[in-house]
Amino acid sequence: MAKNSVDAYGASGKTNLLFFDPERLVLVTDSSSPLYDPRVDLPVNEDLARNIDFQGVLQPISVVKNTETGETEVAVGRQRTKAARLVNEWRRARGEKPIQIPAQVYRGERRTTLTAIIGENELREADTPLGRAEKMRRVMALGYSEGEVATIFGCGLGTVRGTVALLDCCADVRNAVDSLRINVTHARQLSKLSPDEQREKVRELVAAGEHVVGHARARAQRAVIGDAKPKLRSRKEITRELEMSSGDRAEALRWVLGMEHDGEGGA
Repeated sequence: MAKNSVDAYGASGKTNLLFFDPERLVLVTDSSSPLYDPRVDLPVNEDLARNIDFQGVLQPISVVKNTETGETEVAVGRQRTKAARLVNEWRRARGEKPIQIPAQVYRGERRTTLTAIIGENELREADTPLGRAEKMRRVMALGYSEGEVATIFGCGLGTVRGTVALLDCCADVRNAVDSLRINVTHARQLSKLSPDEQREKVRELVAAGEHVVGHARARAQRAVIGDAKPKLRSRKEITRELEMSSGDRAEALRWVLGMEHDGEGGA
């Protein structure tokens, strides 16, 4: 006789996982409610939506029942809920079956829900660029394409290439990226050099950006790495450059191309 899931995994217990049509879940917009989070008004994160369209909602959200209205309200997982709604718009347009979103019942008191929201969104430790690069390489080793990896990680193709290129860099370059003294775009360019050239150039980059911030820092480091390129003229050139760019530069290139800005948000 097959073991139940508790015995099979050696768990101490289990809870029921519920599934909802994301349209039937309520996103609280009343600022006086303990469930209110201003991030509810953020635009839908389309990178997150593409990820969910590709592999579903992997992390369940948390919900509570409003005893006054009888509605099921989202306690944790606003951005996943909004992204799932967008995914279902895409799926209906393609004639595909809509997805449901998994949820657990929030067991704490309604008045303390804000602490759960903070714990979910603010206290996470972000992965380092090198850690992310290792994970991307492992996913590629499983046979996924660069485009699929971009979807899985919720980023652009240029970011995938730039991040994975970090694995071809010497320790000095990897450490400079992990400490945010240079970015992954620099690392990708340095990866084409010999190890000795990488070490020399990264020292120059770090020195150039040491006492300046923002655009001034970006300009100083571009001058060091030889990235002062002539003004782009054709749409094809701009599109090619966008594939290789990230951050502020990518946003500027999207604006030039007239692309819509992708929203960002936490859970």
